Amino acid sequence: MSKDQPIDFSLLIASSVHDIKNSLGMLLTSLDEVIDISKEQRPGHRRSYGILRGEASRINNALIHLLGLYKLQNQQLSLNLEEVFVQDFLEEQVESQKLLFEVYDVEVEIDCNENLTGYFDENLIAGVINNILVNCVKYTDDKILLAASVKDHLLTIDIIDNGQGYPQTIIDHIGNSPRSIDFSSGSTNLGLFFSQKIASIHECKGKTGSIALSNLADGGGRFTLTLP
Repeated sequence: MSKDQPIDFSLLIASSVHDIKNSLGMLLTSLDEVIDISKEQRPGHRRSYGILRGEASRINNALIHLLGLYKLQNQQLSLNLEEVFVQDFLEEQVESQKLLFEVYDVEVEIDCNENLTGYFDENLIAGVINNILVNCVKYTDDKILLAASVKDHLLTIDIIDNGQGYPQTIIDHIGNSPRSIDFSSGSTNLGLFFSQKIASIHECKGKTGSIALSNLADGGGRFTLTLP
């Protein structure tokens, strides 16, 4: 490389994120093994390991989102639309975070017709669902509900917790369809920004995917993903 050749920092950062993500993936696998062993040998340390696992998952999700947004901006992210059995899909996402739910004593329920199907990119939407689940574990009291249904040819997936709900500022920010990340608020909400972008690239017959946040009257927050 010539010393006068400019460095493409966006490409450099994307490559670094990819390498870090792979290393963190290996760390998460090792943590799962440690948590599993601690159930018998060190039960008192199990929750501490679980907290570590949860934070590592959040970092991993952030890296995945950064890489995904980079690819999206550079038109390197293509949709792989396929018919997906929604109940099976949701069960797979819950299973992937099973250890985290056990450590935090969170009960997870799925409300979905076993024959319900949707057309979406399974890998990208899995990233959206997993990000919300990991965050819900941190803020819920002890329950999470995943509910899916179809209305007016739109697939809706709700993730509901029984915690204190979402801050109104975040609800308003998402409702205003932000086109950029707000760094002045102290929290970039990168996961929600990524989720909104992924939902919006799902289009069919003039309808576009979207996300929304709301709070329940009796407490708890609701994340809603809508796909055409």
